[in-house]
Amino acid sequence: MSDVDALTRRVKRRGYVLAAIGVAAGFLVSPRSGACLTICAAVVISSFLALEKVTERLVPERPKPGRKTTILLLLVAAGSIVILGVVLWRWKGFDPVAGAVGLSVVVLAAIPEIWTRR
Repeated sequence: MSDVDALTRRVKRRGYVLAAIGVAAGFLVSPRSGACLTICAAVVISSFLALEKVTERLVPERPKPGRKTTILLLLVAAGSIVILGVVLWRWKGFDPVAGAVGLSVVVLAAIPEIWTRR
């Protein structure tokens, strides 16, 4: 396993944990905050997974993920972004603070990697 694979695995794991903790905390505040945070965290995590698969195709010596896998992840990421747009456009009760926390899950998961400089 390369250093990039290990880094990606750590960031993914940390992102899932932070999303789960954030969603639980959001629902403790209010159901509306929990739903907003869940939607935004799902968008960011699905986009991160799609980005990971797309960038794997660029490395020449790595086994390439199948086209179906890549297309499916891209469709999920695009669909989640469209759903987020509809939610932001139509839902008057959207909690922007919870949404911002949800959108920052992957960034928060990557910060410890910057501090440790692995």
